[in-house]
Amino acid sequence: MAFYLSRFYMNTPRFLSLHILTRVLPQFYSKFEVDVIDDFTTQLMQRKIDKWELKKRQNQALLENISKSDDKHLKEMSVENMGSDQLVFLFQNAIDNNDAEAVINLIKLCIQHKKSPTINIVVNVLSICGENGDKETISQIEELCKVHYPTALEENSNFRHYLAKAIWVKGDISKALEIFENVYRENPFLRRKIRLMLKYLITDLITNGSEAALANTIAFSERILRDFEDLSPLTYVWQACFLSEWFSDQSIALELLEKHNDLCKSVINRIPYVVFVSLKCHRTEVVYRLLEILLKFKMKQQYSNVLESLLEYQFRYGDWSQCSEIIRWAVDNGVTLPKKHHIKLINSMLNKKMKTPLAPLEQELGEIPKWKL
Repeated sequence: MAFYLSRFYMNTPRFLSLHILTRVLPQFYSKFEVDVIDDFTTQLMQRKIDKWELKKRQNQALLENISKSDDKHLKEMSVENMGSDQLVFLFQNAIDNNDAEAVINLIKLCIQHKKSPTINIVVNVLSICGENGDKETISQIEELCKVHYPTALEENSNFRHYLAKAIWVKGDISKALEIFENVYRENPFLRRKIRLMLKYLITDLITNGSEAALANTIAFSERILRDFEDLSPLTYVWQACFLSEWFSDQSIALELLEKHNDLCKSVINRIPYVVFVSLKCHRTEVVYRLLEILLKFKMKQQYSNVLESLLEYQFRYGDWSQCSEIIRWAVDNGVTLPKKHHIKLINSMLNKKMKTPLAPLEQELGEIPKWKL
């Protein structure tokens, strides 16, 4: 190319040659460079796509072969010989499909052949084992990680919080709380995870557990509050007891508020959820109980928000007598309702004795109310 350009330049008038060199050639080379870069980028992306598609087809074929085979030995040999990527693919596929049985079968094959998926997959498997109360598999995973992930095992306190969850599910609440407390005290890194576990375990405990188990859970929560100023476990106990249909549990919820002054501030964040769940289940009596508690502890801002939600609920369902009672209640207790136009509209409808069709509660309530508390 340089030879032809030089001949062209020699046989061209000087002023025209100068124009070509200063204007045309830079544009030519610029366009040429852009085209080369675009081609290179396109080829690079295509190679990555082809490689990904090939790996996906290989993994899919592997999954189909294993799922079609009834020969246990073939499945074991497949797990024994597959690479890390393929192993992760099989686990992730089972996890995404909520196939707990397949996940447990895979991890047992890995334990048998002393192979391990990634630590993230291991954590997912441990969570499933905890929910199923599978203490044995959790212990076996711990032994497997001593070889493959000793550092992660140490950082996660030998996965004892998952073992505690499995023990809780199996019914030994006292032993589970003991393990949870030990891990909580020794490993700050795991405290958030323990709080999340307890959030759901405590809710189930109030529904299906014994009074002794509840007493142990309250004692545990109070120790965590005393030693670490963490109100979360006690807040979960309060919420579960308050929503309970048993009077004894409701009484415990009130006693906890009277005993722990700071608990009132903590339960504020749970009030929108309590109201939403109660009204969705048409349990207006729970909301009225909540109003009494908020009034007792002089939480007028929260009282106003709850009262507004209850007013909107009664208005949508056309219970004008309750709407009138709520407005009167607010006036008697000096509580200002944020949306004045609701009161005017309800009064207008009461005067005209209008009736409106009922609306499905799920459509009207929408999401949990996000109050500015």
